[in-house]
Amino acid sequence: MNRRVFFKLGVLGTGAMTIPLLYCRSNDSFSKLLQQPAFLSQICDENVIREIGKAYRKIKPQEDKQGQLINRLMTDEKGKKIASDLSDEELKKIIDQIIKSDFKKENTINLNGWVLSVTEARQCALFSLSPQ
Repeated sequence: MNRRVFFKLGVLGTGAMTIPLLYCRSNDSFSKLLQQPAFLSQICDENVIREIGKAYRKIKPQEDKQGQLINRLMTDEKGKKIASDLSDEELKKIIDQIIKSDFKKENTINLNGWVLSVTEARQCALFSLSPQ
């Protein structure tokens, strides 16, 4: 194999491995996006959010695992799965819409003195599972 062929194969191989990564979101960054209750993050510190999440997981043991919470957060109010290839902004917008819908439908929960939508409570629960 000559130098030119070697160089071309190297460039093609690197591109083939890199390009898909530009369009994929890792599970870690994806779950970080889901575990940020937008409103609460503005008025509460991490410890309060973590305690709310622990309280939710205690009364909802069927949602005590990261995968279960992500599945529930990635399902809209009609039971349809939310596409995982959305941009961060699109996903945040959809989550905000689900939270508003939760309040309209009175799909709320009282945890540690806070009245939250179930979606916000799930976000807190997911956050409480993350390392400190």
